Amino acid sequence: MKILLRLAILLCVLGFMSACTFAQYTDRAAIDDLGGPKTFADRRAALAKEVKTGRVILFARMEEPEDSHYREDNDFYYYTGIQDPGAILVINAESGATALLEPAMPPGRVQFMGANVLALKPEQQKELGFERVIPVADMDSFLGYALQGAPGSDVWVRLGYADQATLARTEIAGGTGLWNGHPYNTNPSSDMRQVRQLRDRYPMANFRDVTQIIDRMRNIKTGKELDVVRRNGKISAEGDREAIAHAHPGMYQYEIEAAAYFYFLSHGAQSVAYPAIVGSGNDINTWHYFSNRHKIEANELVVFDFAASLDHLTIDITRTFNISGKFTAEQAKWYAVDLEAQKAVIALLKPGHTYEEASDAGKAVFEKAGIGDQWFGFPGHFVGMATHDVMEVAGPVKQGQIVAVEPIVEFVDKRMHFRVEDTVLVTNGEAAVLTAAIPKEMTEVEKLVGSAVVKK
Repeated sequence: MKILLRLAILLCVLGFMSACTFAQYTDRAAIDDLGGPKTFADRRAALAKEVKTGRVILFARMEEPEDSHYREDNDFYYYTGIQDPGAILVINAESGATALLEPAMPPGRVQFMGANVLALKPEQQKELGFERVIPVADMDSFLGYALQGAPGSDVWVRLGYADQATLARTEIAGGTGLWNGHPYNTNPSSDMRQVRQLRDRYPMANFRDVTQIIDRMRNIKTGKELDVVRRNGKISAEGDREAIAHAHPGMYQYEIEAAAYFYFLSHGAQSVAYPAIVGSGNDINTWHYFSNRHKIEANELVVFDFAASLDHLTIDITRTFNISGKFTAEQAKWYAVDLEAQKAVIALLKPGHTYEEASDAGKAVFEKAGIGDQWFGFPGHFVGMATHDVMEVAGPVKQGQIVAVEPIVEFVDKRMHFRVEDTVLVTNGEAAVLTAAIPKEMTEVEKLVGSAVVKK
């Protein structure tokens, strides 16, 4: 193996680069699904128009994947379509000029890991929407000259935390806060470190937070984004349906996860939106139970929460079912309450209403059932590049927003948890349930469980 690796590097160093000139992580098919390089250029122009002054600086992730596919920083990807560790985007808001800065790649590195955009030919870079691609090592040369020549210039950066495929900015901040209490955790996050280094190097600049402007843009989905989320809604729902159809007593939680995961990736998804939740037995009341290592015994409830990531856009789905295919009378009672509340919320997700009105409609169902104390506010979150996407769910319902609706009914002492969740697109009329390809009516769910299992 080492001999082959050395030979590959040697060939690349000697100039046999024809097989090396592809971008390893940047997915041109995904860029085209989302409207092509022009979509991302238009977003950059819109961002420049919003900030008006100075320069916007956005950073790609620094880390390459440990054990799965590389997934770019959401904000960097939203304005570039590029997936390259260590890259930096600089937008001059006043001239509209854009520079993409990338780590230099020696030939051996290109052979080993594949090219980044800097290692592509100029015509290939232009095809991806970038006229100016330069080594990241040159950043301080041109940026320092520009900022020193105009003290007080605005530099727009993300002063808050990045979100992730799974978690919102606030959740990342909260988790970071917990880790900051660890006596051996002395390093700031990469977000904070990058901003601190910029401040240290350019004290003459006026640093401003671009996060809220980005979030307002990301919150409303338009154009080809809508086609992608509709497609992902179908893939995710069908994958979960396939997994539940193969569910049966005595199987392990990870077998349900595996069935859906196989379906997602075999139908075009690049990855998953979040780690699968397959809760049952003693695990069922842990809302984000990810281990999935236990056997599911007969008549146990299962909470199955899993969806795909397609072209950097996510979906969120949960279904609750009895592994034996039939809810008990008490289970059926509370499943019906949870489903009724979800439908009541979804019915008001259209322009002309507010999220507070929608929440009140769901709460009324819980109160009628005598469990009003289990209502904790709007039962869900926005969905987009992150499963728990940018912005809090509040205020007017707006066309182009995508929302997960997931009221929860649970009784810990009885090991009961009911969660029916769908991802919903706000249109100019009735809300469109993107995950409708998996049933949620009680009799249909019962019929689905184990329906693909070969009877012995």
